[in-house]
Amino acid sequence: MLRYESVSNYYYLSTNVTAGAAAKLAFTVQPGNVVAGISIAPAVQVSIEDAQGNLVTTATNQVTIAIATNPSSGTLSGTAQLNAVAGVATFSTLNINNTGTGYTLAANATGLTTAASSAFNVLVGAASKLAFTVPPSSVAAGGAIAPSVAVSIEDALGNVVPTATTQVTIAIGTNPSSGTLSGTAQLNAVAGVAAFSTLSINKVGTGYTLTASATSLTTATSGAFNVTAGAAAKVVFTAQPTNTTAGAAISPAVQVTVEDSQNNVVTTATNQITIAIGTNPSSGTLSGLAQVNAVAGVATFSNLSINSAGTGYTLAASAAALTGATSNAFNVLVGAPAKLAVTTQPTSAAAGAAINPAVQVSVEDSQGNIVITLSTGTYNWSVTVQNNNNSAQFTTTYVVP
Repeated sequence: MLRYESVSNYYYLSTNVTAGAAAKLAFTVQPGNVVAGISIAPAVQVSIEDAQGNLVTTATNQVTIAIATNPSSGTLSGTAQLNAVAGVATFSTLNINNTGTGYTLAANATGLTTAASSAFNVLVGAASKLAFTVPPSSVAAGGAIAPSVAVSIEDALGNVVPTATTQVTIAIGTNPSSGTLSGTAQLNAVAGVAAFSTLSINKVGTGYTLTASATSLTTATSGAFNVTAGAAAKVVFTAQPTNTTAGAAISPAVQVTVEDSQNNVVTTATNQITIAIGTNPSSGTLSGLAQVNAVAGVATFSNLSINSAGTGYTLAASAAALTGATSNAFNVLVGAPAKLAVTTQPTSAAAGAAINPAVQVSVEDSQGNIVITLSTGTYNWSVTVQNNNNSAQFTTTYVVP
């Protein structure tokens, strides 16, 4: 409205200037640097302006905020869509989860020119928890887990805290085979990460897990992994020979297993294994099938026998390129009486004179071992004198004492 006023013969022209039509958005309170997950403060404000940059105080348009420049694939949380009040939309709960340098926000509203904020940074929060950022992978027993297991110290939103040097301890969590963890299992983090390069487990098993712990931080548990048998390294008697009767098969059958260096059965092994007598107190002879190929890592010898009675026999197992094994000691016992043998032969003697030294006859088992333990009983011996014109035969009785 124009009007003229007269004051001492001077005329003044007065007018009111109002904002034009809403045309664009502008950040009038820019986002500042903020900790991940914490609301940006002071609250971000977006104004609705006319083409000349004047605030349109009557505007109530709905304004939406989104991340524009996103250096770390962050996610915007909080109320990001508001209607302006007196031309201004105030966003008091905006936060971003991932740390990063150079984030920007964009504001848009239907029919208005979009606005971009100044750049700002999202900073890491306080150390809160641990996480396996390089989890353990399946490994051969006794071998170092590779790649190295890495545990990160993170804030509540999963951002690595690069200033953290906390001591982190690794242990077995799920332990399906009562394995033992070896290697350096306690390290201080460097730039927020503890890398464990020498961890190993000795027992084969499926579904192991590791745990990571540190003072005042939430513990982490790894994904499941398996420990498999290592390379074949040795043979071991897993079913030892037991006391047996001379000439009889050792029972139960002797078993020899192919194992890795950590004492795990190598179930893929088919090595040829040979059994022989180790300690041989009575110069015995081993009979039966003494050379067998392993099946699923185990060679079974079902018909081994030794002919000579003795105390303290051992067996030896060998296989090409593998460390051999010696069994526990066992005894070979005399069998049941089966035959007689002249153990002191008769010598020439005058007619009617006693043969001297005395003729001795032993009771032996089927393998020729002298029976030294008999139940009380009576045996009738028939002795025939041969090569004599007056050949004679007589019978005597021997009573076992």
